[in-house]
Amino acid sequence: MLKVLQFLPVILWFITYKMTSNLILSTAVIVVACVIATAVEYAMTKQLSRMQIFLVAAVLLFGLPTVLLNDPSIIKWKVTVVNFLFAATIFVFQFILKKNPFAFLFEKELPLPQEAYNTLSVWWMVFFVAAGLLNIVIAFYLPALIGVTEVEAEEIWVDYKTFGNAILNGIFALICGFVLLKKYPDIIKNIEK
Repeated sequence: MLKVLQFLPVILWFITYKMTSNLILSTAVIVVACVIATAVEYAMTKQLSRMQIFLVAAVLLFGLPTVLLNDPSIIKWKVTVVNFLFAATIFVFQFILKKNPFAFLFEKELPLPQEAYNTLSVWWMVFFVAAGLLNIVIAFYLPALIGVTEVEAEEIWVDYKTFGNAILNGIFALICGFVLLKKYPDIIKNIEK
């Protein structure tokens, strides 16, 4: 139930955009839906995950100015900023604080050598930067690059924001998993223990 509740704002955003082709209206819908979903989640569980707080803050930070200033380009920056924040967080934990974020999150469930966790950190940091840059290209440069209209470019960006970015994350996670399994075949045995 909670997972459906967490995805509902994005679904409503996507449906609203597809029905109206109005990014401002769609953004207003996701802002309101996120606030309601978060309130309902808190009422049900009496707590909020850090990720939920981060996501609501990002939606409010980019959504409210988009609606209030009637500027759809603001919401288009959200994907890039979030990806860059993830990359920066990994960098700070890995290289400044000297605490691997992946080891911190998954060490108990996924016993890997520290070298593997360090490699994962670098891979994901690079991936998040690349994903942020890809969003900039799709959000702002498609008409010049592939000769589509501004309206067509916006539709492509909405599809990318809704599905493409998540699919890229999933594919990259699978690639990381396969590479780690190939390099550290004992992972499966260690997980089963």
